[in-house]
Amino acid sequence: MTGGRDSRRNRPDGGTNSGSDRHRILRELRGELTRHPAVRSVEGKPPEESRELQATLDPSWFGREAGTASLRVTWIPDPSPGPEASDRANDTWMRTPIRAYYTLHYSESGGLDCGFHCEPNPHVDGLLHYQERGHENDTYTYEPVSLDARSVVGLLWEMMDALDDQIDDSK
Repeated sequence: MTGGRDSRRNRPDGGTNSGSDRHRILRELRGELTRHPAVRSVEGKPPEESRELQATLDPSWFGREAGTASLRVTWIPDPSPGPEASDRANDTWMRTPIRAYYTLHYSESGGLDCGFHCEPNPHVDGLLHYQERGHENDTYTYEPVSLDARSVVGLLWEMMDALDDQIDDSK
């Protein structure tokens, strides 16, 4: 609190009212996703609450031959990490300026399952990572990543570009 005002109110991750902020942010991301050339459709799930977004994608846009592909987007604004990460000055938060838990996860009927996750995961140090498995029965591989976007919309577009690069490398 600075000068009697909550300094988190103007943060790009949506501030402090988690439920309504999440809904507002996901609504904004939904509008942005409809502009992406790979997206055929996108909707909030469940429709009345929109706790996450589900998009149907054209896998051929990514150079993939799968029959169908989907994208799942989640967002938890301003999460409260455990005590070891509460100072937000260690690697837990250093690879992204956006202070939220989020996922952008791609799946296709051909088996590829991958995405960017910023959330606690015992398989990686810190929160932000890319995970991938080539087929449903494979185990995920994990690698730490860094993202530079400073706004929610910028982050979405940066992750979509990075997803395109990662999927291209998966061929």
